[in-house]
Amino acid sequence: MTETTEPIAGAPRKLRDAHYRRTALAISATAYLGFWFTYFGPHLRGTYPEAAPAVHVHGWSFFGWYLLFPLQAALIHARRVRLHRALGGASVALATVTVVTGTLVLGVQLEAAAGSSAPSFWSLFGLMIFATLLLFAGFYAAALFLRRRGPYHKRLLIVASAAGLGAAGFRIVGAVFGPVPWDVPAGILATNLFIVWGMVHDSRREARIHPAYRIGLPICVGVELGAWWIASTPLGQEVARALAWVGRTLAFVY
Repeated sequence: MTETTEPIAGAPRKLRDAHYRRTALAISATAYLGFWFTYFGPHLRGTYPEAAPAVHVHGWSFFGWYLLFPLQAALIHARRVRLHRALGGASVALATVTVVTGTLVLGVQLEAAAGSSAPSFWSLFGLMIFATLLLFAGFYAAALFLRRRGPYHKRLLIVASAAGLGAAGFRIVGAVFGPVPWDVPAGILATNLFIVWGMVHDSRREARIHPAYRIGLPICVGVELGAWWIASTPLGQEVARALAWVGRTLAFVY
């Protein structure tokens, strides 16, 4: 008997799951909303302060990746796999530039903070922001490694993109609640709600939660909280000094 993949006449077609396309769009909208308050809005009003080229390169590579992310999800939903793969190189390039320039910007800011005796934004929260870069890079690399295993690939991209939203998240919290002491940790940790939503979707649709989420969520929360906790410890200060060294060494390209 020959096996066939043709649908049985009269059988209902299984609807394609739009969850990933919609979630990717919501994540990207959050990224752009967060930076409206401190980047796009001030630029349109002509009030954005002068900044180093590396700051703008980092920002626009970040914006480009989050613009491409929902497009890639929509292409898979439409079964445009060839085009999705063709755009994959642009996604990798944008992610690489984002992480490299983000590390440079953090290093320069931590180098400046080291010269001040008073606690500053960067000395308090720089490591937590750096943790979001590391999480984004790590889970994005895992998603690329498992790109031929669709269930892992798409969920790891949700985890990576949520982890990378920290800078947008605390800007939104700051815009809503004003300059409160907890806006940065709250904004960064809140981005994990996208992973939680993915877990809820898995539970409802498949009656189980995929390992990408079960492993990804505690890693994200643990690394983010850990980076916040060690900021004032000797270990945290050593990491900050290492990042400051990167900023000092590469200041000529800043």
